[in-house]
Amino acid sequence: MRKSLIIASTLALSLGAASAQTATTTAAPAQVTLSDVPAGHWAKDAVDRIVRCGLIQGYPDGTYRGNQNLTRYEAALIFYRALQTGALSNCGLSQQDMTTVANGMQEVSTELAAIASRVTDLEKLTAEQQARIDALEAKIESMGTGAATADTAALNARIDALEAAIRNIPAGPQGPAGPAGPQGPAGPQGPAGPAGTSASGTVTTQPTPTTGTVVIGEPTPTATMAERGLYVGVNGGVKGSGTGTQCLSVDGKKTPVGYCFSGGAVIGKSNVIGPVGVRVAGDYQPGWNAVSGDVSATYDVSTGSNLTPYVGAGLGLTSSQKRGDTTKNESDVYVNAVLGADYRITDSISAYVEGNGKYYLSNNGYGTGLNAGDKSGLNFGAKAGVKFFF
Repeated sequence: MRKSLIIASTLALSLGAASAQTATTTAAPAQVTLSDVPAGHWAKDAVDRIVRCGLIQGYPDGTYRGNQNLTRYEAALIFYRALQTGALSNCGLSQQDMTTVANGMQEVSTELAAIASRVTDLEKLTAEQQARIDALEAKIESMGTGAATADTAALNARIDALEAAIRNIPAGPQGPAGPAGPQGPAGPQGPAGPAGTSASGTVTTQPTPTTGTVVIGEPTPTATMAERGLYVGVNGGVKGSGTGTQCLSVDGKKTPVGYCFSGGAVIGKSNVIGPVGVRVAGDYQPGWNAVSGDVSATYDVSTGSNLTPYVGAGLGLTSSQKRGDTTKNESDVYVNAVLGADYRITDSISAYVEGNGKYYLSNNGYGTGLNAGDKSGLNFGAKAGVKFFF
């Protein structure tokens, strides 16, 4: 009895292997080696026994797979094969053991019958499904010809008609304008223009500085006016006078004062060599009937604006009434230094002011403005006027 129970348990554990075997009505080969049932395994004897009886052949790859799950249907199938092949009678079981196994088989006979019925139904359903699949495949293959082609052509014609109708739909009235969008970003800065010459030469237009934001209505920056080098000018000024050389006031009282008025003219060119120019200036001083003339080199300092400072130096000569004998004239040579500034009103007119210092090398006439008794000395003066450029 105990032996039959061991065989039944082994049959239950062998379900996975039996379900993968090819159904046969003959006994299994005498020797089948299962690679995953090693020696010393606790169920190896039972597995070897049912293999020798032909109930189990293993999977095609030579494995037993004893740890796979077993269903009641698969167990019933193993018992069914055992009864059909008569393999148990060849395994050395006693009559008592065979009776025990037969009783177990009888207990599952109802399930065996149900399984047979379900298998028949499944085979029938499988055949019906295969027939439907074949019909669908045939229909798919025939879609390129016959009625399918006609249906496709009709569908294309309807789509073309619909597209034509959509294109012919008249446009509706224009809606109200939406709000203005935000201002876009400023474009990239343009390339820099060519460099201009110094202030004493031709002045080119300076590039307009970019601020990154363009404001509509912003006034366009005015370009620096082109400077013309040749000029003439007129001026009026004063000159200091020392002891013994004072001029008379014009208040009607003939009071001696420590300065003398003068008027003069100047002609020159400011850009003879770059910012270096040359000029000739002449002044007339009514007091002491003094006339002065000098030639000077000038240098303009560019500021990039309408204001142009300048400096200069040169030599000059003053002719005036002789000291001690006003019936005669005497000449005195001086070194001249100039510091002034032009302010361009237009491209051809500028106002200017300047100061000058004259160092006289002699003191023969009253027109030097030096103190009586000085053999030489420095005299200062200032003037303002207007220049006309050509």
